Amino acid sequence: MLADGNKRITPPSKDITRQLIALAEGAFRVELMFAAATGVRAGELHALRWRHVDFERCELNIESRVDPYGVEDVPKTVAGLRTIPLGEGMLVLLREGRGKTRFPGKDDLIFPNREGTYKNHENLVKRYFQPLFVRLAKLWQEQRRNEPFETFNWHALRHFAISCWIEAGLPPKAVQTFAGHSSLQVTTDRYGHLFRSDSHAAAMDAIAADIAGPTPPIGTRPLGRKGSDFIP
Repeated sequence: MLADGNKRITPPSKDITRQLIALAEGAFRVELMFAAATGVRAGELHALRWRHVDFERCELNIESRVDPYGVEDVPKTVAGLRTIPLGEGMLVLLREGRGKTRFPGKDDLIFPNREGTYKNHENLVKRYFQPLFVRLAKLWQEQRRNEPFETFNWHALRHFAISCWIEAGLPPKAVQTFAGHSSLQVTTDRYGHLFRSDSHAAAMDAIAADIAGPTPPIGTRPLGRKGSDFIP
């Protein structure tokens, strides 16, 4: 999978992502699903507090991020301050999680460590995320599936979410807004190839027909080699 930046992105497959989520357990499974659904960056995820979720309006408000050193600040760009819609299924999981956590206050973190403070992202990846690929490989071996699968890093969950939005039919401007991209150009540079439409094929057919002109009836066409309709 290509790196971030202005390069074209190839997101993880739905099949592999679903299998990884199925192998995850407990609160981490919810965290994994949340990342794959909302496309939030790791720093934004770890800074989320319950007050950032509007359960009535079904929205998530991104207002801050935390760096690897535990320093919280606003997003790097104005576009990073954004609102992302949440599906009912995700809201149900969040409500259940809030009912079980020891840190349910509005200013408490949604995905805290055991002490209620920021998780160390590198530790999260090493202890919980990467082992899922090992478990998946063993599962495939037990199922005698010989085809290889591509592993990916945590940030690829963001690409996965954005690709799902595009597949669901969200227009480029909405994708840019929910992703927090600094410009529409960034969105189209990275994900433009994923925006597909039946109208694209119809437009190309119309252009081809216009260039070629009307097709003469069979029998009136000039014969090519060996009496066929092939015209060299």
